[in-house]
Amino acid sequence: MAILGGFEKAISFIKKNANHPFIQFQLEKSNIEVSEIKTYEDFLKIRTISRKDLADLSKDSKSFFSLFESCPLKIFESPGGILNCLFDRYNQYRFYKALEISSFGPCDIIVNTFSYHLTPAGEMFEEASEKIGATVFPLGPTNSDKCAEIIRKIGATAFIGTKTFLKKVLEVLGKENPLLKAYLIAEKITESERKYLSENYKIEIYQGYGTAEVGLIATECEYKDGMHIDDEIFVELLSPDHQKHVSEDEIGEVVVTLLNSKYPLLRYSTGDLSKYTLQKCVCDREIPRLLGIFGRVDSSVKVKGVFIHQWEFDEFCLNLGLNGRLEVENKGGVDQLILKINKNVQNIYEIFKEKFKLSLKDVVINDEINKNEIVDNREYLKER
Repeated sequence: MAILGGFEKAISFIKKNANHPFIQFQLEKSNIEVSEIKTYEDFLKIRTISRKDLADLSKDSKSFFSLFESCPLKIFESPGGILNCLFDRYNQYRFYKALEISSFGPCDIIVNTFSYHLTPAGEMFEEASEKIGATVFPLGPTNSDKCAEIIRKIGATAFIGTKTFLKKVLEVLGKENPLLKAYLIAEKITESERKYLSENYKIEIYQGYGTAEVGLIATECEYKDGMHIDDEIFVELLSPDHQKHVSEDEIGEVVVTLLNSKYPLLRYSTGDLSKYTLQKCVCDREIPRLLGIFGRVDSSVKVKGVFIHQWEFDEFCLNLGLNGRLEVENKGGVDQLILKINKNVQNIYEIFKEKFKLSLKDVVINDEINKNEIVDNREYLKER
């Protein structure tokens, strides 16, 4: 059974908030009434909502905002043109709980390397750090030398960001590394990578899983044997057709219902693939765990924490009048993008970076390419 979290709690939440415009909108799209939702089979009739659906809704901001009962505290835009609205400080994103489990606390000086512009990641961990009483340096994106300089200057004890950037910063810091711990998200870290960083830089590394749309989904405890699912969401792991839940030994798509009365998102299909376990953790928390993220259900990819969606890539190719194949490789522990196109385009490196906020490693001209596709060749995504 891949219903991870209290189903009765989810049903109770929907009934209690049945008059919320966003819940009404999602149920109307599914042709189902609140009174008809009594069993999990009934719940499956609620249509899942995808990133593409949210991107389409975001095109008309006035209509999108009308689906909520209050004005957003902040508005962000994620890749794909998705408007991410913060309505409920601390309780909507909930990453403070992940930091607490990861032994972050009031005595820590945290360097937050996530962006404070456009996307909500910087804000997510700013408020989380504030909630637990830690001191934050709101660094945002910069080069590894500058980050290392700041870490030394302020005596930072903790790092928040991506695996790729942490590795670069630690290489600069070397044996003078003052960081004691790091919380990583948006990129998968393998056990071999964790062991290498821990042994060479004496740093404790935790990783979590979340999205811009729902905030925290799951996070590791001190034993790092899978990620405990947060108790303020309802999680399903579904088969490709979304008609049944997968068993404990199968991989399924993570679908999340956010139990937040100000932003009630029902059955959000993340597009991420995972496995789960119901076995009790050594930490004694009786919470189901996700055993990692093992790729995507579609051709979309996440590189260095940034999504590139198939529909965005199609639009990119159409606007340039070409066919393209975007390949993701991992060389020496660093993700790289290679773009293969069927004709030469002037300034293609700059055009790509402007569109996707990521740099290409190489561009290859191949006139035999006759369709647009994204191919992920990263083997480490298959590891736990």
